[in-house]
Amino acid sequence: MKNAPVAVNERRTALSEKKRVREEANRTDITTLPKTKIISSVFTNDAETHKSVPFGILFIICIFTFAAIFITFLSVRVNEVNNEISALNSQLADIREQTAEAKADIFEKKDITEIRKTAEELGMVRSEYLPAHYITVNAEDKITVYAEEEEQRQFGFAALLSAVGDGVSSFIEYMK
Repeated sequence: MKNAPVAVNERRTALSEKKRVREEANRTDITTLPKTKIISSVFTNDAETHKSVPFGILFIICIFTFAAIFITFLSVRVNEVNNEISALNSQLADIREQTAEAKADIFEKKDITEIRKTAEELGMVRSEYLPAHYITVNAEDKITVYAEEEEQRQFGFAALLSAVGDGVSSFIEYMK
């Protein structure tokens, strides 16, 4: 059989010529060919079999993917912020309600009729219904305070009893 010639062709081959080269290669007896080194991959010039990776399209797909992911992230974040805002608004409404209740309580406690009512419930009477006692003070009365020395000062239980006695005597004098 006849060996098929291998030629390097820079131009694109027509479809009919490709068919003729394939038919010749199929008719060639492999056993008659000289022994050569076997190449694991054969590179051809055919545009159909050898296509380059479309890096531009892959880059555009990546950009659109990142844009979609970014838009999704932002929408999720907007929803989270809206939820936080609504929670804070509900807390603000609760605080305003509590403030209004506290103001009403304060106004109620400042109301003089409420104060009089509470005083009457506790057994107090108005001052106009009580007898008046007038005390006259002579111009000759005066108070003299003597300075105490540090050593004469009373400490401990005796000082406590003295203070209690002074308080009781002041109270009895006030009640007379």
